[in-house]
Amino acid sequence: MDFSPVGEESLGVRSMCFYVETRDVRILFDAGVSLAPRRFGLPPHPRELERARAVRAEILRLAEAADVVTVSHYHRDHFTPWYPSVYMATDGEMYKRVYRGKKVLMKSPQDLNWSQRRRHYGLSKALQETGAEAVYADGGEWTFGETRVAASPPLWHGPAGSKTGRVVGFAVSDGEERLVFLPDVEGPLEPEPIAFAREARPTVVVVGGPPTYLGWDLEKAIKNLAELVELRPHTLVLAHHLLRDMQWREKVAPLFELAERRGVEVATYASLAGRPEELLEARRRELYAKEPAAAVETGEGEEED
Repeated sequence: MDFSPVGEESLGVRSMCFYVETRDVRILFDAGVSLAPRRFGLPPHPRELERARAVRAEILRLAEAADVVTVSHYHRDHFTPWYPSVYMATDGEMYKRVYRGKKVLMKSPQDLNWSQRRRHYGLSKALQETGAEAVYADGGEWTFGETRVAASPPLWHGPAGSKTGRVVGFAVSDGEERLVFLPDVEGPLEPEPIAFAREARPTVVVVGGPPTYLGWDLEKAIKNLAELVELRPHTLVLAHHLLRDMQWREKVAPLFELAERRGVEVATYASLAGRPEELLEARRRELYAKEPAAAVETGEGEEED
Protein backbone atom coordinates (compact mmCIF):
# COMPACT_ATOMS: atom_id res chain seq x y z
CA MET A 1 0.00 0.00 0.00
CA ASP A 2 1.21 3.46 -0.91
CA PHE A 3 -0.37 6.58 0.53
CA SER A 4 0.22 10.29 0.36
CA PRO A 5 -1.27 13.40 1.98
CA VAL A 6 -2.93 15.89 -0.33
CA GLY A 7 -4.31 18.77 1.72
CA GLU A 8 -4.70 19.59 5.41
CA GLU A 9 -4.00 22.32 7.97
CA SER A 10 -0.30 21.44 8.28
CA LEU A 11 -0.16 21.99 4.51
CA GLY A 12 -1.86 25.36 4.78
CA VAL A 13 -5.56 24.67 4.11
CA ARG A 14 -8.66 23.15 5.66
CA SER A 15 -8.89 19.61 4.32
CA MET A 16 -8.20 15.98 5.14
CA CYS A 17 -7.76 14.83 1.55
CA PHE A 18 -5.61 11.70 1.47
CA TYR A 19 -4.67 9.32 -1.37
CA VAL A 20 -4.26 5.57 -0.96
CA GLU A 21 -3.17 3.13 -3.65
CA THR A 22 -3.01 -0.65 -3.39
CA ARG A 23 -2.36 -3.27 -6.05
CA ASP A 24 -6.11 -3.37 -6.67
CA VAL A 25 -7.64 0.06 -6.15
CA ARG A 26 -6.86 3.78 -5.91
CA ILE A 27 -8.84 5.78 -3.37
CA LEU A 28 -9.04 9.54 -2.95
CA PHE A 29 -10.41 10.26 0.51
CA ASP A 30 -12.51 13.41 0.93
CA ALA A 31 -11.55 15.35 -2.19
CA GLY A 32 -12.13 18.83 -0.82
CA VAL A 33 -10.32 21.97 0.28
CA SER A 34 -11.55 25.18 1.87
CA LEU A 35 -10.45 28.19 3.86
CA ALA A 36 -12.03 29.72 6.95
CA PRO A 37 -13.99 32.79 5.76
CA ARG A 38 -12.96 34.51 9.01
CA ARG A 39 -10.27 33.78 11.58
CA PHE A 40 -9.14 36.41 14.08
CA GLY A 41 -11.63 38.68 12.34
CA LEU A 42 -9.68 38.43 9.07
CA PRO A 43 -10.47 36.81 5.71
CA PRO A 44 -7.93 34.41 4.15
CA HIS A 45 -4.53 35.90 3.38
CA PRO A 46 -3.42 35.73 -0.28
CA ARG A 47 -0.92 33.02 0.67
CA GLU A 48 -3.82 30.87 1.86
CA LEU A 49 -5.69 31.46 -1.38
CA GLU A 50 -2.60 30.48 -3.35
CA ARG A 51 -2.20 27.31 -1.31
CA ALA A 52 -5.85 26.36 -1.75
CA ARG A 53 -5.41 26.61 -5.52
CA ALA A 54 -2.32 24.40 -5.34
CA VAL A 55 -4.13 21.76 -3.29
CA ARG A 56 -7.08 21.87 -5.67
CA ALA A 57 -4.72 21.25 -8.58
CA GLU A 58 -3.29 18.22 -6.78
CA ILE A 59 -6.79 16.91 -6.05
CA LEU A 60 -7.63 17.15 -9.74
CA ARG A 61 -4.42 15.38 -10.71
CA LEU A 62 -5.00 12.48 -8.33
CA ALA A 63 -8.69 12.24 -9.18
CA GLU A 64 -7.74 11.32 -12.72
CA ALA A 65 -6.14 8.13 -11.41
CA ALA A 66 -8.62 7.34 -8.63
CA ASP A 67 -11.17 4.55 -8.86
CA VAL A 68 -12.97 5.50 -5.64
CA VAL A 69 -13.63 8.92 -4.09
CA THR A 70 -15.11 9.29 -0.61
CA VAL A 71 -17.35 11.91 1.00
CA SER A 72 -17.25 11.32 4.74
CA HIS A 73 -19.72 14.19 5.33
CA TYR A 74 -20.77 17.44 3.72
CA HIS A 75 -18.66 20.12 5.31
CA ARG A 76 -17.07 22.20 2.60
CA ASP A 77 -13.53 20.96 3.13
CA HIS A 78 -14.52 17.34 2.46
CA PHE A 79 -16.04 17.38 -1.03
CA THR A 80 -15.80 19.24 -4.34
CA PRO A 81 -18.89 21.40 -4.96
CA TRP A 82 -20.93 21.90 -8.08
CA TYR A 83 -20.82 25.70 -7.67
CA PRO A 84 -17.93 28.20 -7.92
CA SER A 85 -16.08 29.18 -4.76
CA VAL A 86 -12.93 31.21 -4.22
CA TYR A 87 -12.36 29.71 -0.78
CA MET A 88 -12.83 26.17 -2.12
CA ALA A 89 -10.66 26.97 -5.16
CA THR A 90 -13.13 25.71 -7.71
CA ASP A 91 -14.83 27.19 -10.76
CA GLY A 92 -18.05 25.22 -10.46
CA GLU A 93 -17.03 22.71 -13.13
CA MET A 94 -14.14 20.93 -11.42
CA TYR A 95 -16.46 18.50 -9.63
CA LYS A 96 -16.92 16.75 -12.97
CA ARG A 97 -13.19 16.01 -13.14
CA VAL A 98 -13.20 14.71 -9.57
CA TYR A 99 -16.28 12.47 -9.67
CA ARG A 100 -17.01 11.57 -13.29
CA GLY A 101 -17.15 7.78 -13.68
CA LYS A 102 -15.95 7.13 -10.12
CA LYS A 103 -17.39 4.97 -7.40
CA VAL A 104 -18.33 7.55 -4.76
CA LEU A 105 -18.66 6.23 -1.21
CA MET A 106 -20.67 8.94 0.50
CA LYS A 107 -22.29 9.59 3.85
CA SER A 108 -26.04 9.02 3.82
CA PRO A 109 -28.22 12.06 4.59
CA GLN A 110 -29.22 10.51 7.91
CA ASP A 111 -27.77 12.06 11.09
CA LEU A 112 -26.93 15.37 9.36
CA ASN A 113 -27.92 18.93 10.11
CA TRP A 114 -29.95 20.99 7.67
CA SER A 115 -27.04 22.67 5.87
CA GLN A 116 -25.33 19.33 5.25
CA ARG A 117 -28.54 17.70 4.03
CA ARG A 118 -28.89 20.58 1.59
CA ARG A 119 -25.35 20.05 0.30
CA HIS A 120 -25.96 16.30 0.09
CA TYR A 121 -28.98 16.96 -2.12
CA GLY A 122 -27.04 19.28 -4.41
CA LEU A 123 -24.04 16.97 -4.67
CA SER A 124 -26.25 13.93 -5.33
CA LYS A 125 -27.86 15.70 -8.29
CA ALA A 126 -24.44 16.75 -9.58
CA LEU A 127 -23.11 13.19 -9.29
CA GLN A 128 -25.98 11.89 -11.41
CA GLU A 129 -24.90 14.25 -14.16
CA THR A 130 -21.32 12.94 -14.05
CA GLY A 131 -22.25 9.27 -14.32
CA ALA A 132 -20.65 8.51 -10.98
CA GLU A 133 -21.73 5.40 -9.09
CA ALA A 134 -22.86 6.95 -5.82
CA VAL A 135 -23.23 4.58 -2.87
CA TYR A 136 -24.19 5.36 0.71
CA ALA A 137 -21.20 4.16 2.67
CA ASP A 138 -22.46 3.98 6.27
CA GLY A 139 -21.42 0.58 7.66
CA GLY A 140 -20.74 -0.86 4.21
CA GLU A 141 -17.96 -3.09 2.92
CA TRP A 142 -16.41 -3.54 -0.53
CA THR A 143 -13.78 -5.82 -2.03
CA PHE A 144 -11.45 -4.86 -4.86
CA GLY A 145 -9.26 -7.85 -5.73
CA GLU A 146 -7.37 -8.56 -2.51
CA THR A 147 -8.14 -5.14 -1.02
CA ARG A 148 -10.98 -4.73 1.46
CA VAL A 149 -12.57 -1.36 2.14
CA ALA A 150 -14.92 -0.97 5.09
CA ALA A 151 -16.89 2.06 6.21
CA SER A 152 -17.72 2.72 9.82
CA PRO A 153 -21.21 3.15 11.17
CA PRO A 154 -22.00 6.85 11.58
CA LEU A 155 -19.58 8.50 14.04
CA TRP A 156 -20.17 11.74 15.88
CA HIS A 157 -18.54 14.85 14.45
CA GLY A 158 -17.13 15.77 17.85
CA PRO A 159 -19.02 15.12 21.10
CA ALA A 160 -22.17 12.99 21.16
CA GLY A 161 -25.19 15.05 20.26
CA SER A 162 -23.14 17.53 18.23
CA LYS A 163 -25.32 19.79 16.09
CA THR A 164 -23.02 19.06 13.15
CA GLY A 165 -24.19 15.45 13.08
CA ARG A 166 -22.15 12.42 12.09
CA VAL A 167 -19.45 11.29 9.66
CA VAL A 168 -18.23 7.98 8.29
CA GLY A 169 -14.69 6.68 8.67
CA PHE A 170 -12.98 4.10 6.49
CA ALA A 171 -10.58 1.17 6.83
CA VAL A 172 -8.48 -0.16 3.94
CA SER A 173 -6.62 -3.47 4.13
CA ASP A 174 -4.51 -4.97 1.35
CA GLY A 175 -3.07 -7.92 3.27
CA GLU A 176 0.04 -5.98 4.27
CA GLU A 177 -0.96 -2.55 5.56
CA ARG A 178 -4.23 -1.71 7.32
CA LEU A 179 -5.05 1.99 7.21
CA VAL A 180 -7.87 3.63 9.17
CA PHE A 181 -9.14 7.08 8.16
CA LEU A 182 -11.14 8.89 10.87
CA PRO A 183 -12.05 12.37 9.64
CA ASP A 184 -13.55 15.04 11.89
CA VAL A 185 -14.09 12.90 14.98
CA GLU A 186 -12.48 15.82 16.84
CA GLY A 187 -10.37 13.82 19.23
CA PRO A 188 -11.81 11.31 19.04
CA LEU A 189 -14.16 12.43 21.78
CA GLU A 190 -16.38 9.34 21.74
CA PRO A 191 -15.58 5.59 21.96
CA GLU A 192 -17.08 4.50 18.62
CA PRO A 193 -14.14 5.60 16.42
CA ILE A 194 -11.78 3.68 18.70
CA ALA A 195 -13.94 0.55 18.46
CA PHE A 196 -13.95 0.81 14.66
CA ALA A 197 -10.16 1.20 14.60
CA ARG A 198 -9.66 -1.66 17.05
CA GLU A 199 -11.63 -4.02 14.82
CA ALA A 200 -9.47 -3.03 11.83
CA ARG A 201 -6.18 -3.70 13.71
CA PRO A 202 -4.53 -0.73 11.98
CA THR A 203 -0.92 -0.28 11.02
CA VAL A 204 -1.66 3.37 10.14
CA VAL A 205 -4.30 5.66 11.68
CA VAL A 206 -5.20 9.05 10.22
CA VAL A 207 -7.37 10.93 12.72
CA GLY A 208 -8.97 14.33 12.95
CA GLY A 209 -7.75 15.66 16.28
CA PRO A 210 -9.46 17.90 18.84
CA PRO A 211 -10.18 21.58 18.11
CA THR A 212 -8.28 23.03 21.05
CA TYR A 213 -9.36 26.54 20.06
CA LEU A 214 -13.02 25.64 20.70
CA GLY A 215 -12.49 24.49 24.27
CA TRP A 216 -13.55 20.86 23.80
CA ASP A 217 -12.64 18.33 26.51
CA LEU A 218 -8.93 18.08 25.69
CA GLU A 219 -8.20 15.65 28.52
CA LYS A 220 -10.79 13.23 27.17
CA ALA A 221 -9.45 13.60 23.63
CA ILE A 222 -5.88 12.84 24.75
CA LYS A 223 -7.12 9.79 26.66
CA ASN A 224 -8.88 8.50 23.55
CA LEU A 225 -5.89 9.25 21.34
CA ALA A 226 -3.82 7.24 23.81
CA GLU A 227 -6.16 4.31 23.18
CA LEU A 228 -5.35 4.58 19.48
CA VAL A 229 -1.64 4.53 20.35
CA GLU A 230 -2.23 1.37 22.40
CA LEU A 231 -3.47 -0.35 19.23
CA ARG A 232 0.22 -0.13 18.20
CA PRO A 233 -0.01 1.18 14.64
CA HIS A 234 3.42 2.02 13.33
CA THR A 235 2.14 5.51 12.44
CA LEU A 236 -0.50 7.78 13.97
CA VAL A 237 -1.24 10.83 11.82
CA LEU A 238 -2.74 13.75 13.77
CA ALA A 239 -4.68 16.12 11.58
CA HIS A 240 -7.21 18.82 10.89
CA HIS A 241 -8.86 20.81 13.72
CA LEU A 242 -5.94 20.19 16.09
CA LEU A 243 -3.55 21.90 13.69
CA ARG A 244 -5.48 25.16 13.70
CA ASP A 245 -3.59 25.95 16.91
CA MET A 246 0.07 26.99 16.82
CA GLN A 247 0.61 25.39 20.26
CA TRP A 248 -0.95 22.07 19.32
CA ARG A 249 2.17 20.01 20.11
CA GLU A 250 2.45 21.39 23.62
CA LYS A 251 -1.23 20.76 24.27
CA VAL A 252 -0.98 17.05 23.41
CA ALA A 253 2.55 16.54 24.79
CA PRO A 254 1.54 13.51 26.94
CA LEU A 255 0.50 11.71 23.76
CA PHE A 256 3.93 12.18 22.19
CA GLU A 257 5.54 10.78 25.34
CA LEU A 258 3.30 7.69 25.31
CA ALA A 259 3.80 7.13 21.58
CA GLU A 260 7.57 7.24 21.99
CA ARG A 261 7.39 4.59 24.72
CA ARG A 262 5.18 2.39 22.53
CA GLY A 263 7.27 2.79 19.40
CA VAL A 264 4.52 4.61 17.49
CA GLU A 265 5.50 7.43 15.15
CA VAL A 266 3.29 10.49 15.53
CA ALA A 267 3.14 12.23 12.16
CA THR A 268 1.35 15.05 10.38
CA TYR A 269 0.36 15.38 6.75
CA ALA A 270 3.31 17.73 6.33
CA SER A 271 5.82 15.32 7.85
CA LEU A 272 4.51 12.46 5.69
CA ALA A 273 5.05 14.71 2.68
CA GLY A 274 8.57 15.59 3.85
CA ARG A 275 7.60 19.25 4.20
CA PRO A 276 7.68 21.72 7.10
CA GLU A 277 4.40 22.49 8.81
CA GLU A 278 2.76 25.62 7.43
CA LEU A 279 -0.18 26.40 9.69
CA LEU A 280 -1.33 29.30 7.55
CA GLU A 281 -4.77 29.66 9.13
CA ALA A 282 -3.34 29.70 12.65
CA ARG A 283 -0.82 32.30 11.44
CA ARG A 284 -3.35 34.50 9.63
CA ARG A 285 -2.87 37.51 11.92
CA GLU A 286 0.90 37.16 11.61
CA LEU A 287 0.71 36.86 7.82
CA TYR A 288 -1.23 40.09 7.48
CA ALA A 289 1.23 41.82 9.83
CA LYS A 290 4.36 40.56 8.04
CA GLU A 291 2.99 40.52 4.50
CA PRO A 292 0.38 43.30 4.29
CA ALA A 293 -2.14 42.63 1.58
CA ALA A 294 -5.56 43.80 0.51
CA ALA A 295 -8.18 41.49 1.95
CA VAL A 296 -10.04 39.45 -0.65
CA GLU A 297 -13.71 39.70 0.29
CA THR A 298 -15.85 37.21 -1.62
CA GLY A 299 -19.12 37.33 0.25
CA GLU A 300 -18.86 33.61 0.96
CA GLY A 301 -20.74 32.78 4.13
CA GLU A 302 -19.75 31.94 7.65
CA GLU A 303 -21.35 28.49 7.69
CA GLU A 304 -19.50 25.75 9.51
CA ASP A 305 -16.79 24.12 7.42
